[in-house]
Amino acid sequence: MTETPVVDTTTARPIPDLAASPVHVPGRTLRWTTANVDEGLPGIVTPLTWSLYFPPTEQTMRDCWVDLGVMPRSARAIPADVDRRFLSVAHGHAIANVDNMGQMAARVPGGSAAMMEEQLFGSVQAGGLPEPRGWTQTRRYPIVAVKFPVTLRRAIKALATLAEESERAVVVASRVRTRRGRPRRGHHGTRGGSRHVREGLSVHMPLSMAAQGLMGQVQNLAESAGLQSGGELIKSDEGTAEFELVRDLWRLSRDEIDITGFARRHGYHGPREGLVDSVVWREDSTMVTALAARYRARADGEDVDDLVVRRRREHDEAVQRLHAGLSPVRRRLASALIGFASQVPTWRETGRANILRGVDVTRAAARSIGRHLADAGVLADPGDVFFLTIDELASRRTGEYADLVARRRLDHEAYGRIDLPHVWHGAPEPIASTAPVDDSRSISSLTGLGVSAGIAEGRVQVIRDLDDAEIEDGTVMVCKATDPGWASLFPLAEAVVTDVGSAMSHAAILCRELGLPCVANTPTGTTDLKDGMIVRVDGTAGTVEILVQQ
Repeated sequence: MTETPVVDTTTARPIPDLAASPVHVPGRTLRWTTANVDEGLPGIVTPLTWSLYFPPTEQTMRDCWVDLGVMPRSARAIPADVDRRFLSVAHGHAIANVDNMGQMAARVPGGSAAMMEEQLFGSVQAGGLPEPRGWTQTRRYPIVAVKFPVTLRRAIKALATLAEESERAVVVASRVRTRRGRPRRGHHGTRGGSRHVREGLSVHMPLSMAAQGLMGQVQNLAESAGLQSGGELIKSDEGTAEFELVRDLWRLSRDEIDITGFARRHGYHGPREGLVDSVVWREDSTMVTALAARYRARADGEDVDDLVVRRRREHDEAVQRLHAGLSPVRRRLASALIGFASQVPTWRETGRANILRGVDVTRAAARSIGRHLADAGVLADPGDVFFLTIDELASRRTGEYADLVARRRLDHEAYGRIDLPHVWHGAPEPIASTAPVDDSRSISSLTGLGVSAGIAEGRVQVIRDLDDAEIEDGTVMVCKATDPGWASLFPLAEAVVTDVGSAMSHAAILCRELGLPCVANTPTGTTDLKDGMIVRVDGTAGTVEILVQQ
């Protein structure tokens, strides 16, 4: 029998059952944030989504720090104390432990907690743990010096192989169908999807950590040569997975491939694609068809081949400006560093793609299970499956499902009405997402992080949901954050502005690949900028100047 939910007497709305919720496990004392994690897991996560990412993400992160030599082997197991973890969840929002991340960054040669926070937030946040100094900071440097290169080489070698395996897995998973009312590969599919996510993370983590270090080294090199930003020096030689998505959209718009071929390669993308319960393009290609029409309408615009030529020329010019500020010896060292750093975009975006394919394997299996359980009368709706965890589905204690789903659906609805602060200590104090916006506030400019060089002017379009995006010519795209599915919109924009993000975020990497100015981490772009404003975006200085108010 379903329990009667506790109701707020002032609003008549259910209050979340925090003690029983699998998506509310906050810390107690340290600093936590939604920054960066809400790029991959936007909005409210369901129990099935969270059970796919946790514990695998926490475990692979700990494994990575151990394998790199930063943490001792005794720290490999996930601790019971939430404040000793790197990741958790609060009020349905995925969150990251700022203090623990910073302590790890400080134990890598050349790294520091302050540098990590600068990259993450654009500034060092107050109230953190003391920066490790002296022997506390350096005692594991010799171990890191030996283990880091070995782990990095292993991850680089595994990346392409893992991409091929995940591509095959997602094609097979997309063919999952029910037969005689029973799911085929359903329960095995959720476990298989989880395995692909874990394997993707095990390669993605060390490459991301190496990428962060390389980005810092290139930035320091650029500043020593008198340049403001080093971002334009980092560009992939072959183009990232998302660049290939853009290329195939151009090909689709010119009838060089059909929608079936496009979906076969990129169908795991779509709005909020990191969430298992989202609907991706292989399930609904309506958005792809609309995007192809927009690309087709820009027939006189720059095509992908011309873009590649332009970006190579701009990159060569950026390297020449760097060399002009360096001695001959340092030029040779700089060329070697930039050549190695050119792998960073591929590491990051191929790694994301591998993980997202694992998510889609889980998604296909979950839909099959949901249909079967709904047909059997266990669930009222196939979508109820997303409110159960992977372990609960594997247990097949179906008599418990109805009560669990009913309570968690109410919790999910309540979580959707709140936001969390940017950074906080311990358990966060929820903020009503329905709080009125002060439209009377007038500003002349915004400042953030310049993460992709260049200057562009255009008309603001605030996009809160990929489902509703209709980019017009001359648009400056303003959004909270982006995931790989948003890549399809970037070529239609003049510039990109995001509330959150860093030089390592998806928006920054793709904008650099496409040659678009980008300012990240504003952090109030979506509230301070209004549709119709004319703005100038300076992706080098990190500023957005309002030229014409709405």
